Amino acid sequence: MNLLISLEKIELFALILTRISAMVMVVPFFGSKLVPVRIRIGISFFLSLIAFPVVIQLGGISLSGEWIVWFLNIIKELIIGILLGYSVKFLFTGIRLGGQIISFQMGMGIANIMDAQSEAQIPLISEFKNIMGLLIFFSLNAHHYFLKGLMDSFILAPPTSFSLNIFSIEKLFSFAGNIFIISLKIGAPIIASLLLTEIALGIIVRTIPQMNIFLVALPLRIIIGLLMVAFSLPFFLYISRGLFSNIYKNIIVLLKAVGG
Repeated sequence: MNLLISLEKIELFALILTRISAMVMVVPFFGSKLVPVRIRIGISFFLSLIAFPVVIQLGGISLSGEWIVWFLNIIKELIIGILLGYSVKFLFTGIRLGGQIISFQMGMGIANIMDAQSEAQIPLISEFKNIMGLLIFFSLNAHHYFLKGLMDSFILAPPTSFSLNIFSIEKLFSFAGNIFIISLKIGAPIIASLLLTEIALGIIVRTIPQMNIFLVALPLRIIIGLLMVAFSLPFFLYISRGLFSNIYKNIIVLLKAVGG
């Protein structure tokens, strides 16, 4: 009997570890390729040890001894962990997309640098916005709300309780659609100023046809764009604070949708 209970606990711990490991591999600040795999495994194991007593106290979790059922439960926990990670990754994806839009509007779309996290070439302004977003994220202690949401996920969506329904799919699409809304909010001041610059340049061309507008437009867009990026930093902080303060709320809504 004691052996059976021990096996059930091992199976339950494996499910908890699967959910947390999937989250760690996806979320930006833990899942970065700069973080060694051993560190990510250690973080996942440590968080699983913290969550294990909480799940044990809940009770009511039915585990089957059949390996097929256990394999399906592992897949369910992988999906929940990935969804938790993407609930935060979508926010940073929106921030980076906003930086890419700004870069193309400024004419700096080809000024790419290597992103250390994704090991991909991204525009310079996009990387700047991404780094600023990470700094704001940790300065606001938003990672505390995320970890709290992770621990509460075992209460709202206990292991083996995953259920994919119309409501959960709708919530996932709404979170993904917020990427474009976030990017437009972040890039709105710079995009508006560059649009006014283009209108002014068009008026100048019509007024002074002799002017070589191509020699003037590119450096002017870059200068105005960089000035607006600097002046709009308080606005970026305001938008980021609103995004990161709702992380816990978004996680709760998502867990209620997939928790069955």
